[in-house]
Amino acid sequence: MRLIDQKVVFTTRPFDVEEVSFETDDLKPQHSYFRLAAPDWVNVLPITADGRVILIRQPRVGSMSFVLETPGGVIDPGEKDSTMAAARELEEETGFVSQRFLPLGCINPNPAIMNNRCHFFVAMGCLPAANRKHFPDSDERITIELYDTHELDYMVRTGQINHSLACLCIMLAGRYINGK
Repeated sequence: MRLIDQKVVFTTRPFDVEEVSFETDDLKPQHSYFRLAAPDWVNVLPITADGRVILIRQPRVGSMSFVLETPGGVIDPGEKDSTMAAARELEEETGFVSQRFLPLGCINPNPAIMNNRCHFFVAMGCLPAANRKHFPDSDERITIELYDTHELDYMVRTGQINHSLACLCIMLAGRYINGK
C-alpha cells in the first residue's frame, strides 16, 4: 500500500480528519478516503490488592449515556511509553496506583477509518494513591465502582459493560482475573 496524498481537512479534540489517497499494486481507488488521525490510547483493568476490579462510569457523548468501562485515555506527547500513560490514567481516573502493570496486547480500534492503536494492560495490586499527583480532566465526570472479578463476564454478556475497548481489555485480562 502506497500513500499518494494526505491532508488534514478538520482538526478537533481528540482527533484530526484526514483526506487520504493511496494505491496498491492492483488497485488505484478513484476517490479519496477519510480517516480519523488520533494519538495512541491505553486501557487498563485495575485489580485491587484484595482482588476487586475498579471500573469507572462516565458520560459518553456517542451513546448519550453513562458508560461503565475500564480506565483509559490518550498517550500524552511527553510519555515515553504506553506503560507510563497507563499508570497516569489509572491514577487520574480512579485515584489508585499500581507497581505492577502487565501488558495484554495492542490493537487498532478500527483500521477501516482510524490510524491509532490501543495498548491494553492489567494493573495488579492497586491501592489508593498515598500522595495523589494526577486528577481527572476538568471536563471529566467520573465515578468509581468496585466489583468482584467473577461478575465481569456476566456484566459484559448482559450489556452492563458495553464499551468495546473495555470488553476487550476484560477479555484479554481473563487469565489474571480467573487465576489461570
